[in-house]
Amino acid sequence: MREEEAAAPAVLLVCDYSLKYLGGAQTAFIRQAQALAASGVRVVVLAPDADELADAAASGIVTVAPPRRGTIPVLDLPLLGRARDLEPLVAATARRHDVDTIVVHSEFALAAAALAVGRRLGIPVLHTVHTFFWRAPAVLAPFAPVVSRVHRSLTGIADGGRYTGSHALNNALRTMTLRIAERADIVLSPSRHQAEALRQAGAGRVEAFSNVAQPLAVTDAPEDGPLRLLWVARFAPEKRVDVALDAMRLVVTKLGADRVRLDVAGGTHRPVPGVTFHGSVPGSRVAELMDAADAALITSLGFDNQPMVALEAFSHGRPVLVSDPVLAGEFGDAAIGTPGTDAEALASLIITLEADRSLLQHPRDAAVAYARERQPAEHVAALQRLAASVRP
Repeated sequence: MREEEAAAPAVLLVCDYSLKYLGGAQTAFIRQAQALAASGVRVVVLAPDADELADAAASGIVTVAPPRRGTIPVLDLPLLGRARDLEPLVAATARRHDVDTIVVHSEFALAAAALAVGRRLGIPVLHTVHTFFWRAPAVLAPFAPVVSRVHRSLTGIADGGRYTGSHALNNALRTMTLRIAERADIVLSPSRHQAEALRQAGAGRVEAFSNVAQPLAVTDAPEDGPLRLLWVARFAPEKRVDVALDAMRLVVTKLGADRVRLDVAGGTHRPVPGVTFHGSVPGSRVAELMDAADAALITSLGFDNQPMVALEAFSHGRPVLVSDPVLAGEFGDAAIGTPGTDAEALASLIITLEADRSLLQHPRDAAVAYARERQPAEHVAALQRLAASVRP
């Protein structure tokens, strides 16, 4: 379809993170773009390395990649310049494609530019918060003023609410998110517990709004062989892979090495009995590993909002074993919470499930129900209703 023939307005999706690296935020962002396009909505993606979006042209998604000026160390964040310098690009993109809704998925210069343009042009801006629970080592707290200055310089945002519930660096990081959220027409939180934290911090109108679940691809769980578990996440301290590995050491000590197997997608090999490290794998391989598993593990604590691996597991009809009791509560019966937050508690649950796999049947059914309610068409319809509620 030629642009001049397109009658319907477009949705502009904006993200400061590179689409070359598919972390949870980027995965949620891309799946939302694909869901909108599949529903017949014109979609424009504005993000670093947007041209990396596979099959964008074939699916009708227009991609715009702002020039990169480098990378911010530690955060591995593309350096795009200051928000005021990005506003002309955002405004031109919005006008060219007749954008009537902007959805931002980040908290830096490009997101701030989109907020400013939306306000100036009268376009509703929805801000999806992928984590308000930024966490850094307390030993780095003296760097908090630097983080605040950099964010202020990039976004041009110098005032607003301030988070004060943690040490100085965590407060600075969470304040970044809060100040972007304060300027959005609606803040979207994929989880209820994060939505409540944002409201308490003063973010304004916050809606609990799930990320997009993959189309259902439910397969039968393995009927014989060892109990198989899958761990998929970034190899970062807050994801606590060592809890999963230590739990497996305890399980193998009690049951032997052939009754429970853990597949780990990502990271480098370590000599842990009962564990297979697969290194970095594409999404198709993760799907294969999920089909071979009985359940997925989520071992983070106090960090995650709505891990995309949970939605992927549910779409395949697999429940999740969750260390964080608050996060487990988000998923209802589709999650099985551990009796504590450490490796011993996880090992205890794994041993119980290995002895009686029928305990997984009800969570499997609940997982499919959870994913069914968050399919692409339902997500798009709900997003359109939210945008219409604040459209002039």
